[in-house]
Amino acid sequence: MRIKQSSLLLVAVMTVTSLSLSSCSDVVDNPTVNPQPSGGDDGSFTVRQVPVSRGGNNSGTVTLRFYDDMNGVAYISAADFQKMILPGSSMNVLKTGEDTYLLDNGKATATVNTTDETFTSTDFMAFTNVMSQLWPGMANVYYDGAPYIHYSSMQLTPETSTVTFDMKGYGIDLRGDDGAVYFPFTTLADLYSDLYYHLAAFNGERVFIITDNSHSSIVEVDPDFTQKAFSAEKRSAQQAAYSYGELCFVIDHFYGMPGRSSLESSIKANGLDATLDAIQNGPDVKRLLQSTVTNDYLYGLTCLHMLLDDDGHTILSPSLLLSIAGNGEVEDPLSEVKGQYDEKFPELAMLQEAWYIGILSRGSIAEERSTLRSELMPEGDDYYRKSGNTAYCLYDQFGYTDFDGWHAYYEGKAPMPSVTKKYQGELVVVLDALKRASTDPEVENLVIDLSCNSGGSLDVVMAITSLIGNQCKFYSENTLTGQQQIIYYDMDRNFDGRVDAADEDVSFDGLNVAILTSRTSFSCGNLLPSLMKDMGFLIIGERSGGGACAVQNFCTPEGMQYQISSYRGRLTNDRWQNIDGGIEPNVPITVGTTEDGTLDYSSFYDFKLVGDIISKWYADRK
Repeated sequence: MRIKQSSLLLVAVMTVTSLSLSSCSDVVDNPTVNPQPSGGDDGSFTVRQVPVSRGGNNSGTVTLRFYDDMNGVAYISAADFQKMILPGSSMNVLKTGEDTYLLDNGKATATVNTTDETFTSTDFMAFTNVMSQLWPGMANVYYDGAPYIHYSSMQLTPETSTVTFDMKGYGIDLRGDDGAVYFPFTTLADLYSDLYYHLAAFNGERVFIITDNSHSSIVEVDPDFTQKAFSAEKRSAQQAAYSYGELCFVIDHFYGMPGRSSLESSIKANGLDATLDAIQNGPDVKRLLQSTVTNDYLYGLTCLHMLLDDDGHTILSPSLLLSIAGNGEVEDPLSEVKGQYDEKFPELAMLQEAWYIGILSRGSIAEERSTLRSELMPEGDDYYRKSGNTAYCLYDQFGYTDFDGWHAYYEGKAPMPSVTKKYQGELVVVLDALKRASTDPEVENLVIDLSCNSGGSLDVVMAITSLIGNQCKFYSENTLTGQQQIIYYDMDRNFDGRVDAADEDVSFDGLNVAILTSRTSFSCGNLLPSLMKDMGFLIIGERSGGGACAVQNFCTPEGMQYQISSYRGRLTNDRWQNIDGGIEPNVPITVGTTEDGTLDYSSFYDFKLVGDIISKWYADRK
């Protein structure tokens, strides 16, 4: 959520191992060349006007402070950040005591204490909501941008929840003047980061704002920004300390703890810092992360990635993220020195090697299954095969969606997107299969084959559940606020540009639909069978592979992008049970073993066997 990141990770592993603000009053057109020193209640500082790039386009400048006693750590006023991240909005800041401030941005309020270093809000999600850039009144929820899906409403239990961040223990120092409160830039950016990938990053020279989750990789949009983030050989001691504290703050509060990382229980109980102190190799990783040498820090992030591995949603390794971007414009800064670090830290090198072997093994199993499927399937289209009364829709990715094509279609500029090689994960793949199966008098059973599916866009999941089950909602938990969330969407089921009564005429009730899953069915490939099973549809195969969290992007104070399983959306079934353990099929299909000891999935693609299972299961329920 953009859950497709898991599949990109597999691509990355294969690559690696084969080795306008102008409307705001505080914004000017040109940056200040010579920073101006000044003083305030919390010490003397230097002011700089820093260029801003909004989605790759120049967008004026913003004012940053650099306090003398916090060498190299950029600060920004909360009001300036609000105007920058959500153009047209504003924030009122009222000093209510010697060190206390009330922040009101028109969506919610928060209180800040610059001595205790605390931030408290009774509606943190509303306070940090910038989704109104997409639709006025939209809640701070997941959405990828497909125009056939529209946010409807959200049900929260409990309805409200107070969040307090105590930042003092992380070395995060909040500051204030009579009329303003100042946060470290990255801290405030992390608070506002959301599931649409709205994000602000600072690389020491300029700010980059992610505005569109289909262009959420900074290195793809602006490789020079990322190159600058890697360029400094060293950091100041204050920069290193703040960067480590901010990373611990993010993991402790914003990591969704899907259920599969071995460190989750310790992080939840003790925090990341204490966890690293207590585990084998943890102190070495901690020292690397706190180092003033940039390459030490990058190697530490790579090792932390292995420790926090949750099969694809959490990616902290700069090398992997650069491989995912895949444009080759930014060289991996560790490419020439990694061997030296591996020799210096042999146990950490072994940890990385074990991780690579595991992920490649899983990828190999999925590839073998895909090859076997191709050999056993009758001839047909890449995504649709039929034999007797049963058809298969081969659906290996909920993503690579042609958003530009869909918007052009809804604007009357182009026909509806069609199935193409580039967009094999498009909704139209399933839509076409549903139409063909429902109009074929021979076909009674349709298998949506997720046995090789590694994830993708939740928008597509919502569209599929709406088309098949006339349900367009999903269940999740917010692990920070403790709230259970049911998020409802409307679906333009007949694709006529309106959500109205005519959409109810779209129906595929005549088909017996079954979802085929395997241990490879990850993320959205795990969510769809959960929702379909809750609605009473048949799940067959083997237990799906899990993947219980949305993905959320962050940036280090140096401007290096990373992603983690998000606190904002830990997926559950309709009984509020975490689904990271996978979805158990209603009817398991036996996985055999070949003579050479590999898994044999041939029964998954036996049309007669699978068709009989589906026909009997639905007949027994009539």
